[in-house]
Amino acid sequence: MTSILLDLTDPLSPAQHSQLMAWLEEEIDAATRGTQFTLGVVSEHPEKWGATEPLCKPQDAASASALTQNVRLVGDRYRERFLAPLKANLEQMVSASGANSSPIMESLQALVSATPGFVTYGGPRRIVLVSDLLQHSDVLSFYRGGDWESFSNSRDYQRVGATLSNAVVQIYQVPRPAESIRNSDAVDDFWLRYFERQGTQAPSVKRLGDL
Repeated sequence: MTSILLDLTDPLSPAQHSQLMAWLEEEIDAATRGTQFTLGVVSEHPEKWGATEPLCKPQDAASASALTQNVRLVGDRYRERFLAPLKANLEQMVSASGANSSPIMESLQALVSATPGFVTYGGPRRIVLVSDLLQHSDVLSFYRGGDWESFSNSRDYQRVGATLSNAVVQIYQVPRPAESIRNSDAVDDFWLRYFERQGTQAPSVKRLGDL
């Protein structure tokens, strides 16, 4: 089960866009047959939170038997019923939102809550987060000097659950100018502690560069 959250306030460069789509296609290819995919976006508008209709990865042509199956038909069904609609959703959602806030934590929880079976699923669960990781909402804002200590001492800390226990987290980090961030190290520290509190495995991070 894989849920992908996209947080793109500013446009990606052509190189970043190509790199991101290649990595996301790699995520799809590496997933086992039957893996359910949902997508969500980080938005300043709560009505845009949630998950797309789930798409389950079917058998592809590479795993079909030429002796007992119509390999071409299997491949056509894979592309038409799964790969094409999933990639269309990704292309549509990999666009700049121009938002004035970035409620990453809130949007992530909305995504997993709206993904059928994610919270209770006992099998492998994977979170893919495409973001600059600069949380900016009423709950916490790095632009206002927020960090893990201030968050953990706030009333909102009690709202943190454990919906991601044992999930694998892959972060594709979008680089952004951080002149207005008082302490950039606090950003990395916060997310390490947040996912630890959620009970996930240690996040893996890849940086979307274009230089």
